[in-house]
Amino acid sequence: MKIFLRNFLIAVTLTAGVSTSANAQWTIFTDIFTQMDNGTNDFFFDNLDSLASSWNNEQGFGDELGDLLNENLLDSVPPLDLDSNYFNEVSSGLDSFLLNLPGFGLSNSDNDTIEGELDRLFDIFGTNFDSLGGIFGQYQDSLANFPSNYLDPTILGYDPLLDQQYNYLLDSLNLIGDLSNPSGPGNIAGIMGKLFDKVMFPDLEIAFGTQSSDLKYFDDQYSADAKVIRIGSVPRFDKRVNSFAASQGKFPIEARWHVQASWTGKAHYYEAGAPVNENLTIDPNDTDKDFNPLMMYGDFAIMTTPSLGTLGNTSFKMLVSLGTEFGTYAPAHREYFRSITANNKGYMTGLGAQAGAGVSFTKGAITAYSMGTFAQGQALRCPLPYPYTSRRFEVGVRYGNIVNMRYSTGFTSWQSDANRQADIKNQFTVGIILSELNR
Repeated sequence: MKIFLRNFLIAVTLTAGVSTSANAQWTIFTDIFTQMDNGTNDFFFDNLDSLASSWNNEQGFGDELGDLLNENLLDSVPPLDLDSNYFNEVSSGLDSFLLNLPGFGLSNSDNDTIEGELDRLFDIFGTNFDSLGGIFGQYQDSLANFPSNYLDPTILGYDPLLDQQYNYLLDSLNLIGDLSNPSGPGNIAGIMGKLFDKVMFPDLEIAFGTQSSDLKYFDDQYSADAKVIRIGSVPRFDKRVNSFAASQGKFPIEARWHVQASWTGKAHYYEAGAPVNENLTIDPNDTDKDFNPLMMYGDFAIMTTPSLGTLGNTSFKMLVSLGTEFGTYAPAHREYFRSITANNKGYMTGLGAQAGAGVSFTKGAITAYSMGTFAQGQALRCPLPYPYTSRRFEVGVRYGNIVNMRYSTGFTSWQSDANRQADIKNQFTVGIILSELNR
């Protein structure tokens, strides 16, 4: 009886906490865990519990990436010309996704929800296409030359505070998992409503940009330059808690989420047995495609954002996050043993638990931030338990509630023995923050 009462009181306390506007984002985890089946749920929490011993808090990447972001901001040439080709390629990718949507095994109502939401977002993208194309030149001078040395987490030396926040997030997430009921995909409308809710996520962006990667698929190694489109939240890093909550070990909390896709204009295949980096061919069945996905990523995480103090008129925050991530490797490949693997085109999606740490600073209308994340998990719908691991380092700078620009690097592996991996050398996106993205 004592154990039951203790668990009941914990559940009531957590439920009361998430009912407030500051912590309502926690309920999205309940929705996410409900979407999982029992097997996926088990490996997620196994990886979540072992994550603390796998990730490295000492990121040490802020100065370098901050300098590279500044270099991109100082460049007079935008990262990508938004022209009719870009618009048509995104439209083609959307059509392809909707064509394959019925094969995902969702209910008709969920399919209708996703189709309706994607149509809404594409309409917003089209309406703001010209504004998005010109926003880089309009605001690059306002954002350039921010003090990137402020973004290096290794200067902080606050490991006890970081560990305290991480443990708080881990305990909260495990408790939500204990109270969740994994029952498979469903109620997509409920999740969509929360991700685009104005109270939970007041700042949402559509972003475009470029991505350069080195990829490896078994013995095939190649490089790819791709275009990127991104939709997600832009954190404000301005949450606070009162002095009583702080004395009880509570932290200011803010959630973040995003989905993105990169693509090339044509589908490239390696001929069986071709030498490395030579003889790239185009599948004759795919020459008319404008959109061929390269990689897709998405995540959702809760961040604690305690204050680290001020320096003059600049305020600093520590960032610690915990959540979930998915990554998809999409390029198609001709196989060496076609009779055995004729249906294996290279496509694979991994799902994992994700931890992150970083810093942010705000000075006037400018907020700059850095974040390093590490994720580990497993490939989905795969006959073998292939491990999924991902690490990403990014810096970003936003100007008021108008524009947000990011520079990032990363590495993802979907399979053991380096048989399916991507080394993202650089990615630069320019985003416009739009109130009409909220519902």
